[in-house]
Amino acid sequence: MEYQSETKNCQNCKVDFTIEPDDFLFYEKIKVPPPTFCPECRMIRRMMWRNCRSLFKRECGNCGKSLISMYSPEKTKIIYCLDCWNNDNRDPFKDGFDYDFSKNFFIQLKELREKSPVLFAHHTGTLVRSDFTNYSADNKDCYLSYSVINCENVLYSEVVDGCNNTQDCYAVQKVDGCSYNVDCEANYNTHYAVKSRNCIDSYFVYDCVNCSHCCLSSNQRNKNYVFKNIKLSKEEYEKELLNLKLNTYTGITEAEKIFDTIFKKNSIHRFAQIYNSQNASGDYIGNSKNIYYSFDTQNSEDIKYSVRTIVGAKDSYDNQGLASGELIYESVATSFGSYKDSFTYICVGSKECEYSLMCKNCSNCFACIGLKNRQYCIFNKQYEKEEYFEMLEKIKKHMDDMPYVDYIGRSYVYGEFFPYDMTPFGYNETNAHDNFPVKKEVAIEKGYPWMDREEKNYNITIESSLLPDDIKDCNDSILNEIIACPNKGNQDYQCTTAFRIISEELSFCRQKNLPLPRYCPNCRHYKRLTYRNPMKLWHRQCMKEGCTNTFETSYAPDKPEIVYCEKCYQKEVY
Repeated sequence: MEYQSETKNCQNCKVDFTIEPDDFLFYEKIKVPPPTFCPECRMIRRMMWRNCRSLFKRECGNCGKSLISMYSPEKTKIIYCLDCWNNDNRDPFKDGFDYDFSKNFFIQLKELREKSPVLFAHHTGTLVRSDFTNYSADNKDCYLSYSVINCENVLYSEVVDGCNNTQDCYAVQKVDGCSYNVDCEANYNTHYAVKSRNCIDSYFVYDCVNCSHCCLSSNQRNKNYVFKNIKLSKEEYEKELLNLKLNTYTGITEAEKIFDTIFKKNSIHRFAQIYNSQNASGDYIGNSKNIYYSFDTQNSEDIKYSVRTIVGAKDSYDNQGLASGELIYESVATSFGSYKDSFTYICVGSKECEYSLMCKNCSNCFACIGLKNRQYCIFNKQYEKEEYFEMLEKIKKHMDDMPYVDYIGRSYVYGEFFPYDMTPFGYNETNAHDNFPVKKEVAIEKGYPWMDREEKNYNITIESSLLPDDIKDCNDSILNEIIACPNKGNQDYQCTTAFRIISEELSFCRQKNLPLPRYCPNCRHYKRLTYRNPMKLWHRQCMKEGCTNTFETSYAPDKPEIVYCEKCYQKEVY
């Protein structure tokens, strides 16, 4: 069948969007109907299922072990620790039931979720002294870090792969001894860096590659001893660096102001961060092929409308976190060998599963929670193969005949991801708030759940303004202090109102001769996000005088940065 482009109106935002012929071919391949929500609203809906940073003190519902969980007690009743979750004696079938054709599908799935235990956080592989992490795999000695894979000694960071001895970073790969890096790769002992690679012993650099001993500079290639984009002798550079007094918080603050001006007004910005990739659109894409409207994508192929796809993900649409999966559609954290899954949440090694949550090594399971090594199951009940497929078709038809309609009036039939109001998290707890921030009133109006944070009454022992300016003046007694965050609980930043300095953090700052932070980890996280563009694209023209090239870019038209097309950027920078 030959398909034509088709325009639809989004159920949520009421904006028209286009389904292309290639899209129809993909939907036909996995046997799902085309979506009725636009790509951005679908992305937000998936992000509302990914809570990395909001953690709660809980107890395992089976053994009573104390846990740090991503699920609040208000939203999720029963959580299990890893040992109890993996115990072969755990029987998820005890929560199962026969499908009721007199009730809506999603209502029944809510009922199953309410009585089924879930794993307290998303942990896979081997974790050593890394309990205070989430979306975490094969890590050692990591703390308050999220979406972190194969790392050691990483603190207060997110979207981190293969890093060591690093803190306060976002979207970094293979950095070592670094802090305050955003969208960086293979840096060493480099601090306050944005979109830079293979840099050594540098501070406050933007878009620098293969550089060493550079400071307050941008768009540098294969340079050393560069200060404010001027090449200096080693002695001159070291004198300028000494004058900045980066060992003091005053010095760091002043340098940060200069850097922000360099970043926004005095640098050339490439229209997109796309490297070693073919036929790619979006941002932060590397070593990939045939990528469309996707972000934070590495080593992937034939991916569309997705975020954080890595490790050989291919031929998949609409994913939030996908590693080495194929033909995956509208899923969150479904990875590691999964194949032809749709509408799933944290399913690992699963095949042809739909509307399922936290299943491992399962195949042909529909609307199941917490199953392991099972097949032909519906609502946590075992079926024979023939009976399974017969029931499956009946349920899909029933989903269309009896759609779920939320209080905003949005309709959900077979082929749509879980409804917005079914997420176990508040909008403000999730990646949705990080990338598409809205006020509480707006979220409620849109039908997005909101989590009012519990007021913390910490026994503040010191204001951050009273911390020693110079790291050399900080003694070990600082480890006993409860420090007030200047943002005083501002919910735009998920401010925790207070924070502590841990011994590993103090050792790092002393080793690197950097001052202690003044803001809580969440506020520092949101500051780092200001150096990132939103996960959406605009059609723009190159800002180089005389150039008429156009492109899709994540730089909004009202942004102050100078944005060049690939050709003009290469000519200017190299």
